[in-house]
Amino acid sequence: MAQQSLPPLDSSVDRAVRAAHGREHVERPAGIKGGFRLSLTTGQWWWSPGMFELHGYHGARVLTVRPNSRLLLTHRHPADRKPFARAWHHLLSDGGVVAFRYRIVGDDDRVRPVFAMAYLDSASGRAGEVTGVMQSDGTA
Repeated sequence: MAQQSLPPLDSSVDRAVRAAHGREHVERPAGIKGGFRLSLTTGQWWWSPGMFELHGYHGARVLTVRPNSRLLLTHRHPADRKPFARAWHHLLSDGGVVAFRYRIVGDDDRVRPVFAMAYLDSASGRAGEVTGVMQSDGTA
């Protein structure tokens, strides 16, 4: 196997690579992060405080909202509902991991682009639970 070597630090190649990376890399703010769980045996959802915030629920309104599958779909941007439903169905039928980008229309009427990942391990004892994370891109 051929051995690879890196250019010495502070060489002209190293400086060129760093300069190119600096021009191409755009840092985005972290945005809002949230986590969720769904028990497939009981249908009960759990949302972290960040999930409520992502969906536009703030203050005392959080205490009156009960996360459920219908609420989750209701908050999807109309153009993203079918792809979201297909990905969700795929996860529930095949297990594994799904990752997708879509938009949320919050209770506060703000549209938030988000990235979500969800996991269902159909081969383990935790086959009855979907877990996931969601994060906005920081622009909303």
